Amino acid sequence: MGGFSLLEVLITLMVLLIIFVALIEFMTDVGRVWKATANDPYAEAEDAFSVLARNLSTATLEPYSDYTDATGNFRTNAAPAFVPDHPARRSDLAFVCGPGGELLSSGRSVTGSAIFFLAPHGYTRTYAHEGMERLLNALGYFVEFGDDPGPAFFSTGHSWRWRLKQIVQPAESLHVFEPVSSAAWIQQVAPSGFAAPVLAENIATLLVLPERTAHDEGTPLSSDFRYDSRDAAQPLTRNQLPPRLRLVLVAIDGDSARRLALHYGSQPPPLVPEGLFREAALLDSDLATLDNALNAQKTGHRIFDRHIALTSSAWSETTSP
Repeated sequence: MGGFSLLEVLITLMVLLIIFVALIEFMTDVGRVWKATANDPYAEAEDAFSVLARNLSTATLEPYSDYTDATGNFRTNAAPAFVPDHPARRSDLAFVCGPGGELLSSGRSVTGSAIFFLAPHGYTRTYAHEGMERLLNALGYFVEFGDDPGPAFFSTGHSWRWRLKQIVQPAESLHVFEPVSSAAWIQQVAPSGFAAPVLAENIATLLVLPERTAHDEGTPLSSDFRYDSRDAAQPLTRNQLPPRLRLVLVAIDGDSARRLALHYGSQPPPLVPEGLFREAALLDSDLATLDNALNAQKTGHRIFDRHIALTSSAWSETTSP
């Protein structure tokens, strides 16, 4: 039986050497990324910021045209007597942002903005709807202070922190069509006592500001970080998505969070000075004030700041589609 020739052995060794070198380079790159992530105290916050920005960019209202009466009200089952007057833009969905303390139920210790919206993520709890990737989900984000002791068998004790919370309501639980107000809808998405999942720890604040596009110099869409697509008192923004959002997330490092927890315990540490982030026009100066305040407290931090385009927005300066 013939054996391998010298040429065949050399070719085999060369192929094995190439595979070995490629494997070494891959392992080196993985180790470099792991070390960089392990040494970056803001890696979790950066990942959370990317998730939040990506999910916000998919927000939708799916507006359509319907008739209103002379006063601007749409037909409802509660008021069957209806005289159509003119067409207007309508949506059964909602997009709401504003101070978390106003939007969420009392009893929660929150800071900065909260935001609730709908997006076609296709998340469900059962396999019955598998393959329906465009099913709508309600999503919510806010920063809340609280304890997270972890599983009892770990016995880790208390862990008081400000945390970015994320709610993704499955399609089967969607009730945005039923409540007539945004407040009632948000209460259904984030009911009192509901423990929302944590997206990132050690978050000082979240800010969401609805804006026009970069070259649109019209009246600001929000002067105080508030926006409610269901607010009938705001005919221009009613049933409309803003063209873009300015998204700001302020994170602190783990060492600073542990030091603050030792000092304040179960009381929320006052990371954001009183009076900030009430006027949208002062956002940049307020961020500079917050930066100086955290530096004065020797609290390590990083500010993530980005404009997010809402791709489903079809902004119009009129109230009709």
